[in-house]
Amino acid sequence: MSIASILAFFFVYYVLAGLAINLGYHRVLAHRSLKLPKWLERTLVTLGLPTGTPVQWVGNHRYHHAHTDTPLDPHSPLQRGFWYAHVGWYLGSDNVFLCVLYSLAGPFRLLIDAWMRPRTNQEFSSLAPDVSADPWYRLISRPWPYAAAMHLHFLVPVLAAWYLWGIRGCAIVWLTLVALYNMGDAIDSIAHMFGNQLSGQHDRSRNSFVMGLLILGEGWHANHHRFPWSAKHGLARGQFDWTWQVIRVLRAVGLAREIRIPTAPDFAGPTAVSGTTHLSRN
Repeated sequence: MSIASILAFFFVYYVLAGLAINLGYHRVLAHRSLKLPKWLERTLVTLGLPTGTPVQWVGNHRYHHAHTDTPLDPHSPLQRGFWYAHVGWYLGSDNVFLCVLYSLAGPFRLLIDAWMRPRTNQEFSSLAPDVSADPWYRLISRPWPYAAAMHLHFLVPVLAAWYLWGIRGCAIVWLTLVALYNMGDAIDSIAHMFGNQLSGQHDRSRNSFVMGLLILGEGWHANHHRFPWSAKHGLARGQFDWTWQVIRVLRAVGLAREIRIPTAPDFAGPTAVSGTTHLSRN
């Protein structure tokens, strides 16, 4: 097993999963920042299923935006501490030992979540009626279909890695999933603790160059909380947004449309968090 093959596996897995969550779950489903063909949207969301059921994830995320860093926020480190915001809210526990074990579980976290995620944190699912109206998302958000999908997410990479590289390949899958999960979880924890805030900001979300690079553009988190509906998170010079570059490519080939990004008046006016639609060809 060469270093090049390890890096290639890690890169492809990480980027595909990251785009599935950032683009499919977050910017398309949760915020309707752009539209993709239904086949592409559903493919991305299906690839991103380890992040949670579509209906629950979107409902919870919308509630988070409505109550960011207040006592009502489902996962604010300011309210319940780092580990609860990082992974404890999935488990309903702020026990540090349990949270650390879960965060390091790698592929076994897929099997834990196969049972847990369709049954827990469901109290805000009513905030995602548009997602539950889709027959595929409604089906895959149910316990047994979701469990079946998660077992496939476990078996396919593990068996492929075992066939290609043996036990060392399984170790690479483990490390890849630990990195991927914890980078995603860091948006709920680290991205509300470390980095730069915006002037006049009412919550504690932060912008971070390092997080922006590692999480494919999601680390420009203060920008996102100011303009939740924006398909572009890196809004200033030097704020590179990997996911936005993919959106630009999809637009160029006719697969992305109705893309919403802030225009000049938004940065000075009250529409920053209003959800006003702005279409742009930039």
